[in-house]
Amino acid sequence: MERKLEITQCSDGEKVRFTVQQLEGAALDWYENLRGGLDDPKALTFEEFRVAFRDYYVPAGIKELKKEEFRTLQQDNKTVQQYLTQFTTLALYAPEDVARDADRQRHFLKGLNSGLKVGLIAHYFSSFQSLVNKTLLLEEERRRLGEDRKRRMSQNTGGPSQRQRGTFPQYSRQTATPHSRTVPQMPPPNAQTPRPPTP
Repeated sequence: MERKLEITQCSDGEKVRFTVQQLEGAALDWYENLRGGLDDPKALTFEEFRVAFRDYYVPAGIKELKKEEFRTLQQDNKTVQQYLTQFTTLALYAPEDVARDADRQRHFLKGLNSGLKVGLIAHYFSSFQSLVNKTLLLEEERRRLGEDRKRRMSQNTGGPSQRQRGTFPQYSRQTATPHSRTVPQMPPPNAQTPRPPTP
């Protein structure tokens, strides 16, 4: 809604009136209650309306949890684009942490994976967007390098010098001819030799 209002370039009072026209049911009841408690409802600024709306519909406990989630956000196994989306969403709950562009850059860098962070930390970026652009380019380059490395590794392991698994080199065998040997039979030990009969 806020983006649409920025595009139309409404005055502050027009923003409030346009937004109120979009409210229905419980949200409209909430606004009527808010308006009834104001001395001059026409003096309500859009920023005051926005803050009051968020305070009512997003409990303080949830805001604190989201703020802490933002402060401890890490890229982990997310792509840079996924990390950026989560970063941008959670930053809404910690506006004081990203009030200046330099603060936004510092928080973004803090949560990046070390492989990307090390390639960016020593550089100066004129804006948060230039940091994001450089991070996306660096991620793409690292991905390309990883694919090249995998391709080279697969080419090296399947070369012609490699012997197929389970095959053995052939050796020439000489056929051995059996030799026949005659071994004399010996009587077993303690065997009695038959004696000729005595007359």
